[in-house]
Amino acid sequence: MTMPRSSPSAQGVDARGLLALLDALETPGHGTHSLMVARHGQVIAQGWWAPYARERVHLGYSLSKSFTSTTLGVLVGQGLIDLDAPVLSYLVDLESVAPVWRRVTVRHCITMTAGHTAEAWNWNGDDALPAVAEGADPVLAAILDTRVPDGEPGEVWAYNQVATYLVAQAIAAATGEPLTAHVRRLVLDRLTGDPARAQRTPFGRDLGFSGLHVTTPTILALAQTWLDGGRWHGEQLVPADYAAWAPVPTAASLQAPDMAGDWAHGYGASFWGASHGYRGDGAYGQYAIVLPEHDIAVAITSEVEDMQATLDALWTHLLPSVDAPTDPEADAELARRLESLAHPALSGGAAPAETVRVSRHQDSQLPQIVSAITVQSTQPGEHLVTLHRGDDDLSTLVGEGRWLESTWPAAQSSRVAIAASGGWQGDTFKAELRLVETPHTIVVTAQADGTALLDWRLVPLTGDDPLDAVAFDV
Repeated sequence: MTMPRSSPSAQGVDARGLLALLDALETPGHGTHSLMVARHGQVIAQGWWAPYARERVHLGYSLSKSFTSTTLGVLVGQGLIDLDAPVLSYLVDLESVAPVWRRVTVRHCITMTAGHTAEAWNWNGDDALPAVAEGADPVLAAILDTRVPDGEPGEVWAYNQVATYLVAQAIAAATGEPLTAHVRRLVLDRLTGDPARAQRTPFGRDLGFSGLHVTTPTILALAQTWLDGGRWHGEQLVPADYAAWAPVPTAASLQAPDMAGDWAHGYGASFWGASHGYRGDGAYGQYAIVLPEHDIAVAITSEVEDMQATLDALWTHLLPSVDAPTDPEADAELARRLESLAHPALSGGAAPAETVRVSRHQDSQLPQIVSAITVQSTQPGEHLVTLHRGDDDLSTLVGEGRWLESTWPAAQSSRVAIAASGGWQGDTFKAELRLVETPHTIVVTAQADGTALLDWRLVPLTGDDPLDAVAFDV
């Protein structure tokens, strides 16, 4: 179900503020991928920077937690799970675990007040995992054995993936279906019906805290639903009492040390407080922003390191434009600009040779299993770049002055989508390989007579191997 469209002026927003916001987001080297803004339930601005596009899903990282919380709220309303039940009562015999675990409720977990005082588990799975019976979850076993809360549940807060992972597993155990099945049926299908993908543990368990890939319209629909008190197009999707409770930061989170900027405004049930409204967010700039005082919802995807700068740009440019004098000519200018958004494609000149193969530079951020690359000039303005990854060859079409798309095969019939541009600049081949369903970009700098530096612009939280970005349809 789509949201209706309108103009900024019709909804009392000065488009000049939105144009200034675009200027701020498009600073040199910017990493913004998409932006959608709605006021009074109507979309007043939307744009995607090519090669990103409306139909593409995008890895939300910890924005996944807000979808998990939304799904939990629906299930609580249906009586399928109890916020105040011990979370492990859905998973194990409580007598078999440390006493403190018996006091950790579902409510504690969804608010990250489970009793841990620091991040409790490396979600990359780098920790050694115990042997378990067939069909059991070694990640859960490791959590119960080695990540026992060191504080009192409800009284301390720490941003930590274990808590949301436990919610995901409790939902699966309580209902007989994995979390993502409920996310699809209860949330995604009722919002936009758009495609979605999700990452799982190597043992097939939903993460809950990360890994969900959704479209920008879906992110905006989530924000709008929360802005409307849990309602979507007049239907009470999330129970009103849960929708009123979930955004409110816990006292424990407001007392947490070392939090700065908008992160110092505390944490509720998988939503962050903020200097204005509240939000769900994920690493490298994935946002579902709810501004009740202005009746505005915002969705952003990006590849940025300074996430506060994005929020500052919103507060500086968007908020003063609300209920300010409007300008229809600025509406038209904004519409034109939103239609032409793009990341500049790299280009180059003549190739020094038809085919060049060089070894991976030892300082490259891509793992050593990616041992070399081959650059083949296939036709004017087009190259074929192949990353030699063990026994796999990851081949990518690279356009000069334009983005060309490819897919890399990955585990279990999945794939990684790539859009790439680049070219020869003298004896150096430079290219950007954008993993366009994620926030991430591989930067290639290859010397015809030397080696290739293969780096990430920002290293994924899933690890340095590009195939670790694999996700599955939801």
